[in-house]
Order: sequence, then structure tokens, then C-alpha cells
Amino acid sequence: MSKFNQNAKLTAQNQLIQWINDAGMSDGKKKTDLLRKIIEVLVHQLPEMIPVYMENILSYINDKNTEVKKQVVTFIEEVSKIQPEHLPTIVGKLRISIIDTVIAVQKRAIQAASIVYRNSLMWLCESDAPYTDKEHVWEQLSALKLLVLNMIDSDNEGIRTHSIKFLEEVVLLQTAGEPAEGEFSLDSLPDSLTFIKRRALEQESEHIFTLLLKFHNSQHISSVNLMACMTTLCLISKFRPKYMPRVVQALGDLHTTLPPTLSQSQVNSVRKHLKMLLVNLIKHPSSNDMLPQLTQLLIDIGMTQQEINKAVPKERRNKRLGEIKTADIPTKRIRIDSPQSNSQGSDSNSRSEFNYDDDSQTSLSKQPTVTEDTLFEGLDNADNVVKLVTATLLNNLPSEMPSSFVTLYKPIPNAGSKVQKRSLAKMIHSLIKDESAPAPAPVPVPVPAPVPPVPETIKIPLLRDDEEKITLKQAVAKLQQSTNADREAEKIMEETRQDFLKEEERKNKEKEKAIPPQTPTVPKLKQKVKLLKLQEITRPIPKEIKERLILQAVTRILNAEKEAAIGGASTIRGKLITIFASSYTPEIRDLVLNYILEDPSSRIDLALSWLYEEYAFMQGFSRHPVTLQPKMHEKHDQNYNQLLCALITQVCERVEPVVEGAKDMLLRKIYLEAPLVTEESVDYLKHLVAENTVPVLALEILEELCLYRAPWAHKYAAALVCNVMSQNEEIRDQALNATLKIYASSTEAVKKVVEKHARLYLGFIAMPNPPSEFAGDQARHGVRPTWTDDLYKMCLNLAMALFMDNEELMIEVGRVYGGAAAEGKRAVLRAAEAPARAAAAAARRRAFLALLDDCPRGADTLLTRLLHIFTEKCPPTQELVSRVRALYATRVSDVRFLIPVLNGLSKKEIIAALPKLIKLNPMVVKEVFNKLLGLQNPNEEVLPVSPAELLIALHLIDPGVVDLKYIIKATALCFAEKQVFTQEVLAIVLQQLIEEPEIPVLLMRTVLQALTLHPTLQPLVLNILQLLIEKEVWNNKVAWEGWVKCCERTLPGSAAVLLALPAQPAALAAQVPALRAVLQEQQYPPVPPPGNPLVNPLGNPLGNPLGNPLEPLPPGME
Repeated sequence: MSKFNQNAKLTAQNQLIQWINDAGMSDGKKKTDLLRKIIEVLVHQLPEMIPVYMENILSYINDKNTEVKKQVVTFIEEVSKIQPEHLPTIVGKLRISIIDTVIAVQKRAIQAASIVYRNSLMWLCESDAPYTDKEHVWEQLSALKLLVLNMIDSDNEGIRTHSIKFLEEVVLLQTAGEPAEGEFSLDSLPDSLTFIKRRALEQESEHIFTLLLKFHNSQHISSVNLMACMTTLCLISKFRPKYMPRVVQALGDLHTTLPPTLSQSQVNSVRKHLKMLLVNLIKHPSSNDMLPQLTQLLIDIGMTQQEINKAVPKERRNKRLGEIKTADIPTKRIRIDSPQSNSQGSDSNSRSEFNYDDDSQTSLSKQPTVTEDTLFEGLDNADNVVKLVTATLLNNLPSEMPSSFVTLYKPIPNAGSKVQKRSLAKMIHSLIKDESAPAPAPVPVPVPAPVPPVPETIKIPLLRDDEEKITLKQAVAKLQQSTNADREAEKIMEETRQDFLKEEERKNKEKEKAIPPQTPTVPKLKQKVKLLKLQEITRPIPKEIKERLILQAVTRILNAEKEAAIGGASTIRGKLITIFASSYTPEIRDLVLNYILEDPSSRIDLALSWLYEEYAFMQGFSRHPVTLQPKMHEKHDQNYNQLLCALITQVCERVEPVVEGAKDMLLRKIYLEAPLVTEESVDYLKHLVAENTVPVLALEILEELCLYRAPWAHKYAAALVCNVMSQNEEIRDQALNATLKIYASSTEAVKKVVEKHARLYLGFIAMPNPPSEFAGDQARHGVRPTWTDDLYKMCLNLAMALFMDNEELMIEVGRVYGGAAAEGKRAVLRAAEAPARAAAAAARRRAFLALLDDCPRGADTLLTRLLHIFTEKCPPTQELVSRVRALYATRVSDVRFLIPVLNGLSKKEIIAALPKLIKLNPMVVKEVFNKLLGLQNPNEEVLPVSPAELLIALHLIDPGVVDLKYIIKATALCFAEKQVFTQEVLAIVLQQLIEEPEIPVLLMRTVLQALTLHPTLQPLVLNILQLLIEKEVWNNKVAWEGWVKCCERTLPGSAAVLLALPAQPAALAAQVPALRAVLQEQQYPPVPPPGNPLVNPLGNPLGNPLGNPLEPLPPGME
């Protein structure tokens, strides 16, 4: 039985290896199915092989297929259950899945995180793993927990639901609870784990529970999330009874104030779900203390007392009744309006106490519960509202209107509507809920004097309306009292302001006092005429007024666009605006810029004129007026750069329809018509591509800049070519096509920049890990990046597109290939095939010839593959053949290196290489023969080896050098090509083989095969048999057996040949029944017994009897 299990496991392991290999070459649904099978076998049949193949499965975490990534998450979940010692490896991969861009993967990862988190905590407490591994796992779990906690605000409803379930698991695991077998709680945490703080976990669980309560009471929560949160809170309260009061309070608040965003059907579903949860809670043993509140909630929902009694377990119901009878709970009062008053307590939401009449001490009264609906009904009654407003105006209206009321008051837009009444009822209900056990207040009377409080001996009537009015009055009075402090502060501020105004008025009066008249003087007899000087009769305008006047003047010019067009002064107006904008204050610059951006489509020419004006100042073509301050224009290049960048950024970032629709045209015009494109503006194009804002437009602009601004194209090319490493496939492909286009038509400087980047990205292949800046999400989240097929393709795409035209790049490809890992080499081979086929023409092999001259170490496989591609459809040139021949003789010892150029080698070289060639794989040998026989290229006229020469060379190979089975297989391949090895060719082969000094080993086998295929060769075969008698064929055991079979096949024609045999060989031949009749005419000595071999006159044994030949029969003769 154990042997059977061992064989079954071996079979499963072989199947597993096959599936893993197939999954690496598959995609889509097939890969998903294979991965599912692999995980099933590993988890349930071969768990001991999980460490061996775990990395293979985890490598699919970055696969493009969503289902594949979900299967990897399933594998992580299963491994955490059965082999938690691998948690240091798998928990980081789970973090990657949680931040995945696909929603379905995120949901599955969050779902698995609950189980992994529980298993990880149990492993941390029970495992003997190294301390560093435990600490690493805890850090990863903490980061994972924070990620999921932030996802509770996600835009996706499903992610929010799964996050709620994960947080439920966290609260249960991080709080103390009753010990249970196989369960974890905070009590299970040992003191040896110093990096885990028990107090911190408790605080964190309390914070998460509070967060769930807030999320549960949110006004904009969806119905699905609401019901999930309700279920989570109820489960937490069952397993952790300390949370039961807060959960019951939250469910009661939900019943009174459901979210306004729910539809009627959703409200019904939520209430039905709430009823089910409350019934489950009331059945739970830990809810005994909250039984009155739960009972009241169920009654409010619509259950009868009889239904509630059925839901409560009998033993708890009897226990509760005994407590009430024996007055064990004196603080609870029995409801007099309930038929089951002996089985439940008073409502926990009661807000007032009742006084009892002396004549009826046994009767109890209770204030009805105030809800938002009862408040709304009270506000919907006009009489109630009039009484409430009148009492408020008489008792709380101030004698003077506060100054703050004038500034803060805003009319209510929807006064009197149901929405406004509902909002007001909600506000008053929230105030009432915040009060702590308010005392009964007197009923307000609409008279100016306050009403004295009601004595305790007076009985309060049990009227619901009056009590609601009392509660409304209390709420309004509380709001009025809360504004007293504000009124006092406003009063003090008003007095201070009045004092300040009086002081200012006094100062103004003192300034306006009359100036005493000057003392009159005696006029002179003669007085000179005084010249008029403008400086003496005028005062300089203050700087602030000047700037304001300039702004007003420029504003008028800007607003006169229509008038200038009518008067034909548009050109002069534009010149004035650009001079003002480039020569005056920053305020004017901002004014003109905002004017242009109001309608950029029609004012783009004005913006370009301004740019040229700034460029002229920057280059010194124009000078600023002497009236301007020199310090404003010390850095002319900054002014130009700031204006250019401001125009570009504003056009990109503004979302107005007038800008959004013309964004493409505006950006192209600014970049292509601006006098100079600065480095900052080019960096902004790179930013647009990186942020995926308008990547296609930005790449097109960079391409056009390289083509139309040739002197600066090398700077723009660097910004364009860096995008060939983008994570976005669309951006990467467009950037690559644009780079190849400018490479083909640009200057040498641009080509050097492109080649520099191609060598840089190509060099990454030889690194053990990819650079962090190209590893995407792995590096951003602290995970060590690993090579993937996409990363290899990103690093190779530019180099592979250029290396067939560039000698240095071709040699660099070979050098990198020699130093790369196995996966990197396979990636280079796959990537090089397409460009190599495209460059198969002889005119584009110059770079490959350079690679042959300077072949890097380890690049033999790459060279061989490229040789195959180049010689696939056209024969190799002599130059190529000579270099391959030299390289094979000096460095490359693999005979497969010669296969692509076999037809270019001499016949001697081909025959010398045949012993090594026929040892290769049968498919490779067949390819070699097809190439030698001209089957791959039928148009090839001259072949170095004819079919006859090839078959003869195969027969002449020494069996001591090459195993005979390889020669037999090679000759069989030749005979399979019947169109090439015709009767004439076989006749030539047989004639030349019989002329050899020594009989070839496979001669008679070939003779029999030729006779089988072509019976008309019998005369030639009889001649060969006769010649073999002359060569004493009986001395060669193998040849003699074939000779006898051939004679048997050619009877009766071979009778003459048999009669020509000497006595002893003839006696041996007579043992064959078919030949015995021919040889009966002659008498030969008796043949020795079979046990004694016949010895010829020279003393050599003649071999075994012909009845047991060693040589197999030819095809068709078995």
C-alpha cells in the first residue's frame, strides 16, 4: 500500500510540474484553470512540495488576468492555514493584492486578510520562529490593517462591505474574551513578544469599534453597507458582551433616524433586518441586562408582547419575572399600560419622572418616548407652533436687536415646507437626546411674567401632546440661554467701537479749526514776473495712486477690443498691451494674463506676441524705458520662463468649457510657435505623461518639437525617450514609435541620446533585480522588486528596435546576454526574433558581422539563433560563412553553430562534421539533411554535397567513433526522402560502396532496403553479391548474414551466385531451407553442430547460424 501511495505521489508531482510549465506559456482562462489545479494538488495532495513551488505561484501576483491574481490570493490564504511558517514570505504579497488596481482582486484580498490576520496572530503566539521573522510579519500585518482601515471610505460599495467584515475580525481578536478551544483573543497574547503592546491593541480595537459605530450612524450610508455594519456590531456584542449597551443604543438610534438616502424598499429591508438582529440578540444569554431596551425596540418596530415572550428563552423569562417580584432591581419601574407588565422593565429612553397621587399610589405613569416623528407631527400643527413662538417672543425676545443678528441672519429659503419641518424636528430631537435626565419644567403660559414651578404635590396629567410641548419649550429655552455669553461679548465690542468713533470725530474737529490770517505787508513798488514752474504748483502723485491709475488705463485698453477692431487699431492695441505687460508691474502682468485666459482661443495671438516681447527683452533686442525700476527686470529669462509656464499650466489645469475644448490646439500652438521652449516647460510635458493627464497629446508635442526644432531636438528627445519605460502600455508603445521615427530622420546628436538610453535600459537586464523606479507598486510599498516578463520587455523594446542597425548596440546586446540570468536570456531571444527577421536582408547584416568579429563570452546561443534567422530564406554569403568558420575553429565548439551555414561549407568540412551532427536531436538531424539536400530552399541551384555523396559518407563513418544506432537512424531519414533518393541515386551509392576496400558495416542492410524499394535493382544486386564472394564476404559476420538474406530474396536469380560459393560457405548457406534445394546438386562436407562454429581456412569464426541473425530485417520484411 505504501508503494502505491509513493507511486501516486510521484505521478501527481510529475503532473504538477507539467501544469506549472503549461501555465507559464498559457494565458486567459486556461492559465486560471491550470493554476487552480496546481493549488488544489499542492494544498490537498502534496503539501510538502509547497516550499518548492511557492515562488512559482506567487510570481503570478502581478499577472494581467484578474482571475489568476485571485487564485494567488486563495493560495496565500490556504498556506496561512496549513503552513503558517511561510507567513514572512506570503504576507507581503497579500499587501500587494490589497492595493491592486482591480476592484475584484481587492475584494478577494480583503476577504482573505481576515483569515490570514487570525492565523498570523496564532502563529506569532505559538511558533518558535526567529524573532526577526515575527517582527517582520507583525510590521506587514500592521501596514495591511491600516490599508484596509482606510478603505472603509472607498467609493466602491463592495470594498466597504469587505472592510467592515475585516474590522469585525480585528475587534474580536484584539479584545479580551472567554477562552475557547482553537480561538484567539487578547488573553492568548504572550509577554515575550515585546514588539506587540497589549494596551495599544486594546486602544486600537476600541477606536475601530467607535469608527464602526460612526459609520453605522452615517446619514449617507448605503443599504448594503448599513445591513453589513448592523450584522457586524451584533456579532461583536455577542462575543464581547461589554459592547452590548453601545450596540443596542446604536440600533435604537438607527430605528428612530434612518438615513434619508434610502428608498422605501430599502427602508423595509433595513427594518426587517433590524428586527431579525434584535430577536437574535434577545435570545443571547449576554443580553439579559439589556432586555428592557431590546423589548421596547421590538415593540416600536411592530412586534407584539406575545411574540417577544416567545423569542425570549423560558428560563431567562422566568428568572426575569422572579427578579421583578422580589424587587431585586428597584431602579426599574413597571409599565402600567402593558398587559405583560410583570415580565419587563421600563423603557431606557424615558426622560422624566412621574409623581403619584396620594389616592392611587399603585398606579404608575410613564412619559412617552420622544422621537423625530412625534416632533414632526407637533411642528405640523399650526396651533402648537403659534403657542411655541408666542411664548418664546414674550419670555426671551430682547428689547433691542443685536448687531450680530443683522450680519448673521439669513432668510430660510424653504420655510414652511416638509423638508424644513423635518430638519427642524431633527435638530430639536438631537438637543433633547443630549440632555442628561432633565427635570420637569412648567407649562409655559403666554403672559409676560414667568410662571412659578409646579409643586410636587400636583399631579401631572398623562397627556402626550402636553409633554411634547414641555420638551419643545425646554429645547428652545436651552438654545436661548446658550447665546447669553455671545450677547455679552458683542455688547463689549459695540461699546469699544463707539468710543473709537468718538475719538476719531474729536481729532477731525481739531484739524478743521480756522487758521489765523497772515499779517498784511506793504507791497513793493516794483515786482518781477514770476515764471510758472510745474514742480512748484503741483505735487507728485503717490505710488499707490499711480499703480491704480495704470491698472485702470490698461483695463480700459483691454476692454476696448471691439472698438479697436472697428477703428482699425487692433495691431497698435496689441503692441501697447504687450509693452505694458512686459515692462510694468506684476499686477499688470496678472491682469493681462487673466484677460488672455478668459478666451484663450481668440487671444492666443496676443499671448504669443507677449512671449516674443519678453524674448526680445531677454536676448537684449529691446530695452526697457528709463522710467522703470531696473530691479524689476534684472532676470529677463525668468520673466519669459514664468510667462511661458503660466500659459501652459493655466491652459492644462482650467476646466472651463471654453478652455477644455481648445486645449489641444492651444498647447500645440504655444509649444510650436513660442520663440524658445525652456527646460521647465519640457519638464511639464513629462509631468503630463507621468500623471496620465493628457499623455497622448504630450507625446505628440514632444515628437513635433524634435522634428520641427532640430537644433534643440537632442534636449526634447531625452524627455520623449524616457517614456518607453512607462508602466502604461499605450504610452510605452506611442513613445517607442515616436522615438524610432525621430531616430530615423534626426541628427547624430539625437541618435546618440536615443542610443544612450537604449544601452542604459538594456544594461538593467544583467542586474539581479530591476531598478526600483521601474518596479511600480512593489517598490512603492516596500516590497523587493523582482523581474517579470513585462519588465524585461520594457527594458528591451528600444534596444531591440535599434540593434540591427547599430554595431555598438549589437555588441552590447551580446555582452548583456552573456551576463544575464536564464530568464533574461530567454527574454532577449524572444525579443530579438522579430527585428532579426525584419532585418534578414543582406544589406542590414553589417551590425551582425561586427558581432561575429567581436563575439562576447556567453553569447553563443544568441549568435546561433540569429544565424538561423538570417539563413532561413536565403543562402549565407561567403563573408558570413568564413567568419562563422573562423569562430567555430577558435571559440565556439558546438557543432550546432555550423548548421545555418552548412550549404556554404565545403564538402570536406561537411563530411568531417557529419559524425557530430547525426548525434543531435532527430528533429535537428532532419533539419540538417533538409538543408543539405536543398529541401528548405528548392531554388538553390548549387549544393555542396549531392544525395549520393551524403549517403556514402554516412556508410563510411567509423562505428567506433559514432554509435551504430545513430548511423542507422540517419540512413533511415535518407531513405524516407523517396523523391531525392531515387533508384538512380541508390544505384550510384551501391556501386561506389562495393568498390570500397573494406565492406561497410551497413552495406547489406542498404542493399536489402534498396531492393525492397526498387525491385528492378535485382541485376545490380546480383552483381554486388558476386563481387562480395570475391571479397570473401563470409569472413565478415554481419555482411555474410545480409548476403545470405539477399540471396534468399533474389531466388531463383541468385542460384548461379550460390553455386559459385566455395564448399564451406556453401554448406553454411545450405542450412537455409530456401537455399538448400539449389545447393543439393553439389556434395559438401557435413556441417559441424551448431555449438561448434565453423572456422574458415584462415582460422576466423564464421559467426552464428543464419537462423538467428543479429542484423534486423529491413522495413516491410518483418
